Amino acid sequence: MKSEDLQRSLLKALEKKLPNRTELVETLMEILFMEKGAIYRRLRGEVPFSYLEVVNIAEKLNISINNLIYADFTRVDRFELNVIEYTNMNEADYNQWEDYISLISPAKNDPFSEIAESSNILPLLIYGKFDSLSKFFLFKYQYLFGETESRISFDNLVFPERLNQIFHSYFNITKNFAKTVLIWDHLIFRYLVTDILFFLNTNLISRDNLQELKNDLFALLKYTEEIAVHGYYEETGNPVDFYISDVNLYSDYSYVRLNDIRLTLVRALILNSVVSTFQSSYDTVKKWVQSLKKSSTLITQSGSVYRAEFFEKQRGIVAEL
Repeated sequence: MKSEDLQRSLLKALEKKLPNRTELVETLMEILFMEKGAIYRRLRGEVPFSYLEVVNIAEKLNISINNLIYADFTRVDRFELNVIEYTNMNEADYNQWEDYISLISPAKNDPFSEIAESSNILPLLIYGKFDSLSKFFLFKYQYLFGETESRISFDNLVFPERLNQIFHSYFNITKNFAKTVLIWDHLIFRYLVTDILFFLNTNLISRDNLQELKNDLFALLKYTEEIAVHGYYEETGNPVDFYISDVNLYSDYSYVRLNDIRLTLVRALILNSVVSTFQSSYDTVKKWVQSLKKSSTLITQSGSVYRAEFFEKQRGIVAEL
């Protein structure tokens, strides 16, 4: 569906839901945490509602997203690639991230909220507070998607403070879900160390940079081992089921549940995701993530020997740097 069609569908639905213009504006100001002028610009069509703004409005006003997107089509499951241009972020890119954080913030008030992720790449909900690692994933993105003639070194890469704060906020807010399920590829640190060594050997990462990354990786291993030992986040006390997959995971899948929101995300392009809001997509991906437990070992509050061996092995891999 074209963005313009989605905007028109939303405006029609809002007119039916809240025909009084003043009441509509005040309601949207409260939902989106925006000033009156920003709301009017969206209602006049001068500025489009972002996809996450649409999801937030629909959830708060009990408007069917399916009806908005597929009013004139046969209902089928659709995924949308939400591309944030990390090589040159603009206000819309920042807003997309901040909208998503606002969307999942109410998880702390839902005793049945849940977030689950199967990963072969370190997930942001774990590395988001470690600045060197956050910068590294941004660096890798810029290396792959930037202009080929200009390879920026790790030292010279500008890591915007606003983006860094967004990563910190996401890290903190994801600890508020009532339940978290993590399933990691057993080679997850080997993949990351291989990437780091590539950039070291191409002289884009210095020895000083390498030491910063090693320090963050050792700190992250200590942090995740504490989660595995206790079975909960120290920050909130919310439970975590932590698994290590004994088979390779070729893609990263995650699902989010809170209140009436059901989101399915598939990681793409390192820092982006393909997103679906359909219940059927949610059910399918949840079933897939849950099925991975059959070939995985639970290391939270159990499997103490396996857990100790796993983390000792990962420290050895990091020490190779």
